[in-house]
Amino acid sequence: MSRDSDWSWSGLSARPTDVGSPAARTSRRAVVARVGRILFRRVPREFAHWYQMLRIMARSDLFLVPGTGIVTDGSCGAFGWPYDMFKLTLLARLCGKRVVYLSVGAGPFRYRLGCWFIRRSLGLAHYRSYRDVDSKRRLAAIGFDGEQDPVCPDLVFGLSRAHLAEARTGTGLTRIVGLGLKDYAAPLDTADARSYHDYLGVMADFVTALQAQGHTVRLIIGDAQYDTRVREDLIALLKARGASATAPGLLSDPVPTVNELLAQLRETDAVISPRFHNLVLALLLNKPVIALSDLPKVTALLADLGLERYCLSLEGLTSADLADRFAQLEGDSARLKSHIGRATESYRRAVDAQYESVYGEVASLKSIP
Repeated sequence: MSRDSDWSWSGLSARPTDVGSPAARTSRRAVVARVGRILFRRVPREFAHWYQMLRIMARSDLFLVPGTGIVTDGSCGAFGWPYDMFKLTLLARLCGKRVVYLSVGAGPFRYRLGCWFIRRSLGLAHYRSYRDVDSKRRLAAIGFDGEQDPVCPDLVFGLSRAHLAEARTGTGLTRIVGLGLKDYAAPLDTADARSYHDYLGVMADFVTALQAQGHTVRLIIGDAQYDTRVREDLIALLKARGASATAPGLLSDPVPTVNELLAQLRETDAVISPRFHNLVLALLLNKPVIALSDLPKVTALLADLGLERYCLSLEGLTSADLADRFAQLEGDSARLKSHIGRATESYRRAVDAQYESVYGEVASLKSIP
């Protein structure tokens, strides 16, 4: 249940016409209890949070929303991120502080109230930029005019070179292919379960084909909370098929930190992944990539880089299509590395210039007596 659904009466069971029945009395008690929780627990707690955030904003110089796909109500409802954005932005403005939304992703949008919170929040900002053109289009579709706002690459493209310059930590094997996983079409109902098992089957077929060509496959996790189960399910499927599910054919280690994820990506020769920041980090390491997309932001990332050819939809994906595109990637590897190197360097300069502009203006405002 989404957070905003707690504020409505939807989803409650209909009361019987016999108001004197035990069921009716139970239903009335449930309603009274729920109203009591809202009035005497949630509302006071929310007022306390407004006051706490007001004090924090009063002591701050800047309210900054850095990157991420926070400008959405699609996964959290209107009273999730949209409400929090509105609350914090409004408090910052009331305290006379500068508000900046920096290279944010936007969409999807589902709720009228969520869209209202988002439009008001962005409208109160002193500076806004978006990580791709698609985000601007989505905001225009819900009635927000950000035509003059700049598009600036995802902030991860500004990652310090110190994190990227370490030597490759390969194992000496000929080639290592990084394969990112995702809980695509998680098995919530019959249709989704079928899609999930189809997805696992395609990944298992692809792993087996790579191993047959002499490649080592490195499983890459982009979200430990959601993707760990997928890794376990894929390994179990490989074992059931009699395929290699351990080193040297398959490498699969936890990635509790970003540095360890970078180390795993660094040892690969190419990366295939559905996770946005797996792809961004791989590109920063100058790795040829194939994006497996079920989200507009992933498609936009490859399109903005001029790499649409290497973006495949997860919906209806087949192992034959994936193997064919991987063969093209290998044949085009030298050109791709040169192109990716130039593109990511231009992205880094754009992110650095945005930082200098935003923080320089804040510094100049602080220096005014």
